[in-house]
Amino acid sequence: MKQLTKKFIIDLINAGLLGESRKVELAALSLARSFKKDQPDIFNDINQIVSSFIINGGANIRSVGESPIPIDHDSKLDMAFVNQPDLSSNPIPILTKQINDRIEDFLNERENINLLIEKNIRPSSSLLLTGLPGTGKTMLAKFIASSLNKNLITLDLSASISSLMGKTGANLKKVIEYAKNNSSVLLFDEFDAIAKKRDDNTDLGEIKRVVNILLMELEDWPISSLFIATSNHPELLDKAIWRRFDHSIEIPIPDQGTRLQILKKELGDFFDNTDLSLDILEPISSLHEGKSAADICKYANNVKRRNVLKNESLIFSLFEEIEGFREDKKLRAVFCITAKELLKDKITVRELSKITGLSISGVQHHLSKQ
Repeated sequence: MKQLTKKFIIDLINAGLLGESRKVELAALSLARSFKKDQPDIFNDINQIVSSFIINGGANIRSVGESPIPIDHDSKLDMAFVNQPDLSSNPIPILTKQINDRIEDFLNERENINLLIEKNIRPSSSLLLTGLPGTGKTMLAKFIASSLNKNLITLDLSASISSLMGKTGANLKKVIEYAKNNSSVLLFDEFDAIAKKRDDNTDLGEIKRVVNILLMELEDWPISSLFIATSNHPELLDKAIWRRFDHSIEIPIPDQGTRLQILKKELGDFFDNTDLSLDILEPISSLHEGKSAADICKYANNVKRRNVLKNESLIFSLFEEIEGFREDKKLRAVFCITAKELLKDKITVRELSKITGLSISGVQHHLSKQ
């Protein structure tokens, strides 16, 4: 036992001097287990120290500002961006209950790491987010980092990828080491750009080297930090990469209920001084089927800008900004019916005709069918 404890202490000192966070964690946890039977108080103290460091990584935020961000020596550009945790600026995106539950479980695990360490269970330290563009993957990564009170370090692909043989892998390794040593959340957006399948015959070997580096780094990732990757094209990722992530979550295109929640959140304040009810957003959300969350937010911002700058009725702004409204007679018919149901005598057939460009008889025809 004494010989074993001596080995762990030596490993701990070596790893600390070399600045290798993952090895420090492993040596500290191994040292703690060697005391568990005969000196449980020491076991608990070491585990508490490790757990506290992982959970309260935000206390290490200052060191990120003090240690220089890795740069590409040829371009002299920073290879990463650092954002400090801020939940007010990085709220959770509106997602389905199933996705929210999975995120809550993931955060709960990270916040109760001490319970896992006591049972010699390795906590999760990597997460892959997949889905179409605009579904909220990057926004979710920012929320997770802020919730854990850790800096978000985002790889800058444009500054990191090089045409020189072996340069891309070396650049990535610098950013990875920087994130590891600062107890932070490292985000690789558009992960499929650098973690592609290694069966491409046209590749000269650079992608294979990059993927091999990523595989080794993910295998040896410290639990004090967190690695998050996002991909719009998960089918392009190397199969071995998938196995390195503790969790993978697919963020879908928002369904009807989620679209309605997004619209209410983005436009709710604009209904305060109008005769309109938020009920009108239900048919509006139906007209956005297949759109991403980003598309819906862009639509809402266009509505707000239009309503303020043109000083027009909100109901007109809501429909006028729908893609293809002027070209689609069905959309204009839906507008006539919805506006009449909600506003009743406050809007006339003549006004509906003027707004939609339909003839008065055309408007009357749609209303009579309804």
